[in-house]
Amino acid sequence: MKIVQIGPYPMDVECIKGGVEASVYGLANELSKGHEVFVFDVPREEIKESYKTPIGKLIVYRFNRLGKSNNSSLLSVIGYLKEIKLIEPDVCHIHTSNLFAFVLYLLLRTSGLKVVVTIHGLAHIEKRNEYKKNKGIRTFLKYFYQSLVEFVFLSMCRSIIVDTEYVASAIRKYKEEHKIWRLPEMAVIPQGINERFFDITDNAQPFELLSVGAFTKRKGHDKLVDVVLQLKDEFPAIKLNIVGVKSDVAYFYFLQKKIFECGLEQHIFLHPNTSLDQVYSFYSTASVFVLHSEEESQGIVFCEAMAAGKPIVATNVGGVPWVVKNGVNGFLSDHGDVVLFACNVSKLISNFDVRLALNRINRKRSFLYSWQLTSDTLMSLYLRSLY
Repeated sequence: MKIVQIGPYPMDVECIKGGVEASVYGLANELSKGHEVFVFDVPREEIKESYKTPIGKLIVYRFNRLGKSNNSSLLSVIGYLKEIKLIEPDVCHIHTSNLFAFVLYLLLRTSGLKVVVTIHGLAHIEKRNEYKKNKGIRTFLKYFYQSLVEFVFLSMCRSIIVDTEYVASAIRKYKEEHKIWRLPEMAVIPQGINERFFDITDNAQPFELLSVGAFTKRKGHDKLVDVVLQLKDEFPAIKLNIVGVKSDVAYFYFLQKKIFECGLEQHIFLHPNTSLDQVYSFYSTASVFVLHSEEESQGIVFCEAMAAGKPIVATNVGGVPWVVKNGVNGFLSDHGDVVLFACNVSKLISNFDVRLALNRINRKRSFLYSWQLTSDTLMSLYLRSLY
């Protein structure tokens, strides 16, 4: 089968930036084991001229973006359509839900091609949260515009893939609230994780914590500074490594300043834009995985932590409770409840037997998120879409 994957594909496969890049990368590579796979990366400003290149068994298409605004990607949409039609794929799989993806979806459908769409996160909810925290004309317009695009896109799609039941429930609520005029057929298929996470050796250091997530306010790394501040007297050897893409430079420097002002330079370490090998190493030595995010649709990093055998402390938001079961393979607290979050961390780093039990549970549960299982399910969906 000829399959086209459309979405962000890493410029450097050893430094993957974000969950959607990890998803497109992992799925494309797994499908390429038995099929002809073509990847169409999102338009990028740093690319001066469009080109295609073989990467392993894949053919990856790169397109330049002519302006800084994401909307300037629309200038590339005809080029995408032309190249995709030349391939004559059996199915196209879109992994973004912005205006560019929506226009391309319509053009592909109009051209008679079979199209599948995965919704990675809910723009309406994420941008609403941003607006509530930072009310202003600019944040309101972004919230309104991206919500509108999402609502129209969802209404026009016949069927979509979502990664957790949380996302499916939220979209059904959109329909009840008349935000969308037609409910698409939904298949819940979780995102997979790189198979190398299953082979991570457990070299856990008793008081070492790990958080993996982009340096943005949504990930709540500043709340983890408060957590460590609460715990450092009880656990003087506590250490937190925060690993992620430096998406928001201002927030990154805010974190550095807060760590300094709290006197935690010997306890909290920031690692921006790290390689995959470094990420694996951090997972290996961590005793507990922590993330105080305010919104996640699935949270691939939780699945990675499970594969590495790490107990998890997280927030009871979005799709997290569908991945992290409170009291089963980790502990949850409300977003913003730093006191309970710190208590949950304390329970784990002070009790080896509990950590060991959760280690075993998580390693078993993590195989639900193997790309082999996910791609087999997706192939069944692809085949159904052909008839």
